[in-house]
Amino acid sequence: MKVLHLAAGNRWTGAAAPAFAETEALREAGIDAHYAYVGGYKLQQKLAHHDFAHPIIAKAQNPFSFARTVNSIARLVDHHRFEVVHAHLTYDHWLAVVATRGTRTKVVRTFHARRVLRGDLLTRWLIARSDRLCVINEAFVDAPVIRGRNPVFTPPPLDHRQFDPNGADVRDRYGVGVDELLLVAIGKLSKGRGFEDVLRTYAHVKRDLPTARLMIIGHGEHRPALEALARELNVDPIWAGYHEDDLAEHYRAADILLFTARGSDEGHRAVLEAMACGIAPVTFPIEGVHALLGDLGPRLIAEQSSAESAAARVIAASSDLANLRRLAYEQSKNFRYEQAAARLIDVYRFL
Repeated sequence: MKVLHLAAGNRWTGAAAPAFAETEALREAGIDAHYAYVGGYKLQQKLAHHDFAHPIIAKAQNPFSFARTVNSIARLVDHHRFEVVHAHLTYDHWLAVVATRGTRTKVVRTFHARRVLRGDLLTRWLIARSDRLCVINEAFVDAPVIRGRNPVFTPPPLDHRQFDPNGADVRDRYGVGVDELLLVAIGKLSKGRGFEDVLRTYAHVKRDLPTARLMIIGHGEHRPALEALARELNVDPIWAGYHEDDLAEHYRAADILLFTARGSDEGHRAVLEAMACGIAPVTFPIEGVHALLGDLGPRLIAEQSSAESAAARVIAASSDLANLRRLAYEQSKNFRYEQAAARLIDVYRFL
């Protein structure tokens, strides 16, 4: 079987990381899988040493660059004899459908966010010309535009080589004591990404657990406003900045992940990464989270989308932390590369 994944993103965040992880998972399972992405950005430096990663999607998105990229993909498909082209974003869904027309190559699409599950004519046209549909969030399977097509839930693959409970952590780097409860939140520091709720949850936790600490991983234009809110709430989080290569060390330093809002990719990859590092995630009741937490959901998902409700879950979890961290790690094993590859192979096998 030969498969080409397309992700027209120019950053590692969003759909690019889970799409690449699916490619790696398939390759580990013995599938000849390749990955095409947008060249000319930092992402190309990160992936340059992988001979199965091809920076052939043009930076610009206009009719001329679209035509050039379609030709590049068509040549790649012809050269490698790909049987499946698996698209992850709307732009590369168009690329896949046009580049494979007139061929026997099948087109699969994964939907990474509810906002793109629209009922407009163009979206319906693309869906009708796709051989199989996947969703990265289990809640999407009932979206009206796709539910008649029996979409398959394919959660983000978890790279257990990187995300594992064993290894170094960064507590000493940030001056966090061994006995201090460390909460962590991660994401782009943008408006609407839930960090106000993180800070308010932390403020509530501090009233019951005065020695609790908070680390915020990420950067963005909204940080000054968040710093102002932290001062207003009289809390002093650790602003750790953006981390990629040493992200697992930051997860391992923490005890509990606070997850209060969906990101640009709604597979909630941070929840799985944290669990794989032995961290218990406390989340708002965000759609799709139940499918990741399984039996742990009732103990770790807040009853309401409020700081008070999330803080109550944190405080309760702190009294059984070792057990919850162990169970979270065990639950994360359901999302490793081996399981992800098996799900995808089942999708392709019946095209």
